[in-house]
Order: sequence, then C-alpha cells, then structure tokens
Amino acid sequence: MNMNRIKMMAAALSTVALVACGGGGDVAGDSMEFTTNVDEWAVKAYWKGECPGAGNEVWVTIVGGQPPFRIRNPMPTVVQVDRTEASGKDPVFKITTLGTACAEFSITVHDYHSQVAEVEIKLEEGSEELPGATP
Repeated sequence: MNMNRIKMMAAALSTVALVACGGGGDVAGDSMEFTTNVDEWAVKAYWKGECPGAGNEVWVTIVGGQPPFRIRNPMPTVVQVDRTEASGKDPVFKITTLGTACAEFSITVHDYHSQVAEVEIKLEEGSEELPGATP
C-alpha cells in the first residue's frame, strides 16, 4: 500500500472512534446518573377551600445527564418555570406558583439522550376552617 492510502485509512478510523465515543469530552455531567435535587415539591394552602397563593418558589438543580436539557412545564397557568432549556454542569431552574389552582402534575427534564427526570408538584387545598365559617 502506498503511504497516502495508509494515512487516509488511519484518519478515517480515528474519526469513527471519536464519533463513537461521543466527542471530545468537554461536556459536563455523568450521563449514567440523571436526576434533580428536588423529586417532589408540595405546597399546601392554610385555609380550607383555598389553593396556594402566588409567589411560592423552589430552585431545582439538574444532576448528571447529558446537556443540553429541555424543561417541560405541562401547567404554565399554574406554575411558572424560569427557563425551558439549560446546559452546563449542574444547571439550576426556578419553579414559582401563580396562585391560580390546586393541582398535581410533574415537570419533566429531558437530556440529550432523551433520559427523563421529574419533579412532582403538589399544590394542595388548605385544611383549616375559615373563622366564622359554618360547617
């Protein structure tokens, strides 16, 4: 074989090896582990018949996985999520109640490999009777 052909084959094999391993290794996170630091967030109103008010918030850190991350909020009229995408090592997003309803649902985080992590949200009605209310 001539020398140019050998060099071309070596270059092709090294390119295939780099693609097969996923790239240069400059991305953060462990793709084997993928979770959030908050699995469940429950907010309960005080008074019976009322739902939690606006302004309750929690910060959620994405741990592991492979960026970029897509954050999906199925109830945007009930809670606000401050971003729909995140990247980097251990990115953070904020969830804030809007005070519009009681509900149970999950906010999902999807990584590059379509792995899913969830934050279960429970916005619950209060249990205390209003003063002067008749049962």
